Amino acid sequence: MTEFDHVIAPLTRDQFLGEYWTRSFLVSKGKAGRFSGLLGWDELNAILEQHRLHPPRFRLTHEGRNVDTFRYTTLAAGGTPRLNSGKLAACLAAGATLVLDGMEELAPRVRELASSFRDALHANSHVNLYAGWHGQKGLDLHFDTQEVMVLQVAGKKRWQVYPPTRINPLPDDDEAPRKPNGPPAWDGVLEDGDMLYIPRGWWHVAFPLGEPSLHLTVATEPPLGTHLIAWLMSKLRLHEMVRAEVPWLSDAKGQAAYLAALRPMLSEALTDESVAEFRHEWEGVLQPFPSIRLPGMPYVQAETIGDGHRIRLAAAHHLHFTRSGDSWEFRVHGMLWGGISSALLPALEMLNDTTALELAVLSVRLEGEAAKSDLRKILAALARAGVILIEKP
Repeated sequence: MTEFDHVIAPLTRDQFLGEYWTRSFLVSKGKAGRFSGLLGWDELNAILEQHRLHPPRFRLTHEGRNVDTFRYTTLAAGGTPRLNSGKLAACLAAGATLVLDGMEELAPRVRELASSFRDALHANSHVNLYAGWHGQKGLDLHFDTQEVMVLQVAGKKRWQVYPPTRINPLPDDDEAPRKPNGPPAWDGVLEDGDMLYIPRGWWHVAFPLGEPSLHLTVATEPPLGTHLIAWLMSKLRLHEMVRAEVPWLSDAKGQAAYLAALRPMLSEALTDESVAEFRHEWEGVLQPFPSIRLPGMPYVQAETIGDGHRIRLAAAHHLHFTRSGDSWEFRVHGMLWGGISSALLPALEMLNDTTALELAVLSVRLEGEAAKSDLRKILAALARAGVILIEKP
């Protein structure tokens, strides 16, 4: 069972995705300690002591407003803010909530959680931490433009959840939705081990209950229709008509001819395979998690790749290939890699950032020694460019 499946239990993945995901909020009661293995108070203390954290990543909030930085930091060498433990304690004692973003980069087990969500939902996921002690809320009533999963790690907190007043809001929406004026869809307490799923656009507010409370919020950003349209635009700009000037307002005949030529072009671009092709390309550039293997890493990366060496993508989740004449190409790290023969595709399509695969495993899909030699050459070039990582057996 993956971390994602553990979080949504007792529901199965098919039940959660089919009945709740992007549709309706969900409260799932769990056994106390269900999430304690992700992060504890001692580990949080060590993170705060050993890392140089400052706004916007680390911040204190109180009744919907950010607490001024100078109230809990002092300036260290170089003028960088540094946490002041005495000031921090005073702010928290006065009712502030502690917020720390990007926990997947600070705690190994939280990274495993985020990686599991990414693999299950095929979208980037980020984890933020919220800790409160008294009765004041940290944030005002609000909604998020991501899918949000709340995991109550320790203590308890009261939540109110309201239906959306604007369906499918965007991060850069021009229209500000009105606040809800009816009763909440759910008003209850999350206790240690409970989970709350809040879809995009659903309003919510949380209140500590006078005891130490710690929860993690997993925010996931699936692709939207706006992303699909932008992807189509990247394809359409290859046509000279799309790059041409739009006819003048006074040129009615020119406008009619322009639209008559543009409509079938748009219809042709949006094929039955467009969604699948878009998702494959979009998911290919999901944010990889760093895989650091010091001290040997700098030597192994430069070694001649043998059958026992393992290869892992470092710049993408997987490679997305497009045809270019008689060969194939892919783009990664802002660079275009072309001239890839069809004979190499079966091996290169296996590469991913999750599992390091032995060269011998990749070579099984190739026919002939020439193809295997070409594979070694392109892998060596990709290693020099930092697109892949080479690992020892």
